[in-house]
Amino acid sequence: MTPEEFGDLLVIAWEELRKTDWHWFSYHFFNGPRPFAVSIMEACASINSRATGMGTSLLRELLSIGGLNRHQPHYEQLIQKLAEILVIERIVTSDWPAGTTFEHEPSSFPGGPRPELLVTFPGGRLVVEVKTPSMLNHIRQRHGNGTQLTYRGVLSPDHARKTVGQDGLTLPRDYPVRDFLIDADRKFAGFRDGNTASLLVVVWDDFIYEPISILVNERSGLLTPNSFERDEKGEARTYPNVDAVVALRHMNYFIAGSRDEPFGDRESAMDFGDARALPNVFFDVSDVSRIPAHLLEQLRAYPYDDVGLQMMAEYNIQDMVFWL
Repeated sequence: MTPEEFGDLLVIAWEELRKTDWHWFSYHFFNGPRPFAVSIMEACASINSRATGMGTSLLRELLSIGGLNRHQPHYEQLIQKLAEILVIERIVTSDWPAGTTFEHEPSSFPGGPRPELLVTFPGGRLVVEVKTPSMLNHIRQRHGNGTQLTYRGVLSPDHARKTVGQDGLTLPRDYPVRDFLIDADRKFAGFRDGNTASLLVVVWDDFIYEPISILVNERSGLLTPNSFERDEKGEARTYPNVDAVVALRHMNYFIAGSRDEPFGDRESAMDFGDARALPNVFFDVSDVSRIPAHLLEQLRAYPYDDVGLQMMAEYNIQDMVFWL
């Protein structure tokens, strides 16, 4: 980011924040700006370098979310918008061939549903949807309760509550993941042809075993024949318009950055990490081979069942977790 780009984006940020009034991130932009605000502007400038004006539009959208003092739903919307910026920056700066173009929130027909991004490159297209669950209440429960069910089918919630007693029980966040798959499948349908690949990116926090367990556990996994989500025929619901899902472990960096806390293994909230950082995972839904290999590498995504990942507990399916 050049000094000119920095100055232009900072002025835009100040203008938007003044219009929005109370905003969760005002402190970061009006004081310094703080590293958190700088990292956001750097990501937006990086997007602009490949897709003129897209990063600026995303910054405006981010800073327009506010107006109510300490309104938690606004904070969670901001985390979701940061996830969108993070993923779009990774995608547009990947190793695309000359002539590649990027379109934010495209529509396959007038008034149709709009996924996050359409990449058009010589020989093909890629359509991308980015999803981030509302996690704050779940995080509080996970930290406060003694036991966690990571997917449905191990025990019924009532049986589990009797088993754990007074220690408290955290239930899985499986409904949002189900809804993400359904919505992505719907949005991708209009773009689906033999020339267009599709990718759903779900941004989670460090507890990456949660989406892994929800998606591929043998009892009820959403991407298995035993899925708890059934169609009108009573069969496991499938998502034919989704080629692959990538789950990113990154939400915790957004939260730490917004709190002005140190990161430990990252330079900033928008730092995606280098080759030594803990990896992300991908799941084959319809045909992951349609996703360009350079993009999976750019997202640092490995197969969820990669032998190397299985050596780390957080990349394995967990039935129940007992917190000490």
